Amino acid sequence: MRSITIKLNHLPAPELSPNRLRSLHWTKRSELMKVAREEVGWLAKSQWKDEKPMMKARISCEFLIKDRRKRDADNLLAACKPFTDGLIDAGVIFYDDMAHLEYGLIQAVYNSRDETIITVDELLETPPEPTRRLLQPMES
Repeated sequence: MRSITIKLNHLPAPELSPNRLRSLHWTKRSELMKVAREEVGWLAKSQWKDEKPMMKARISCEFLIKDRRKRDADNLLAACKPFTDGLIDAGVIFYDDMAHLEYGLIQAVYNSRDETIITVDELLETPPEPTRRLLQPMES
């Protein structure tokens, strides 16, 4: 089972939080998303080289936070969407739909510095659930 860990020396840009997206002009939002996507994409590409993408993967995110402000965990995770797109661009994961990607541990920990740690673990393909056969009516 393959795995990759990407460490960023910052938290996701607060402007990418869903609560702030409406107040941000679309060109600024687009530029921030592009920068975040490319940052993770290049970091992942440097580790992943030319391996085949993971067809089924689990992404876990750990946020190391230096201040004790209240933070919305959903917003931190939503702001990571460009990071996931960067992993696709780098060829680490195949796609980010529900058939190919699931989320694992998402946690925030107080620390001496801001950091985001993204871990992607390959999952083995699981066979499809057997379909239930309906009982056939008995012939009389």
